[in-house]
Amino acid sequence: MKVCNSEAMKKIRELEEKKRLIVRAEETRSRVSYREGEEMRKTRYDYAAARREIGEIDGEIRRIKHALAKANCETVLDGFGFTLGEALVCLAQYNAEYARLSELSSYEKLSRRITANGVLEYTECLYDPEEAERDQEKLYAEICRLQVAIDRANLTNLVEI
Repeated sequence: MKVCNSEAMKKIRELEEKKRLIVRAEETRSRVSYREGEEMRKTRYDYAAARREIGEIDGEIRRIKHALAKANCETVLDGFGFTLGEALVCLAQYNAEYARLSELSSYEKLSRRITANGVLEYTECLYDPEEAERDQEKLYAEICRLQVAIDRANLTNLVEI
């Protein structure tokens, strides 16, 4: 069945939720407590069936993730010239750089303070914080452009799952 990348990612989330529910049910039904002299209360828990079902879900998740990974290596983003996989790495790098520029742009070019012993101390940036702010704004625009290209590729690229 062919689906877009976003549908495949949604399917993975559905499978992970199904597995989470099985594990949760297993945690509550796999053991019983009873008092001496009482009969043990049976539950509907089946160890082999739970293992089998979790194994099948894990296999399906692996298969879909493999198809997505392959698509990420083969799908080239319009306007960027690199693959979807590279774009995801690039987006993470851009976000880290954006956070750094945010910090750098928050400083004053020149600041002063009085130390504990009453001495006037100056701190001066060796760069222009306003330039860092302009670079941050440019980078934000590029992050948005890249995110739109990634979203578009995830909606238009089809993978066989």
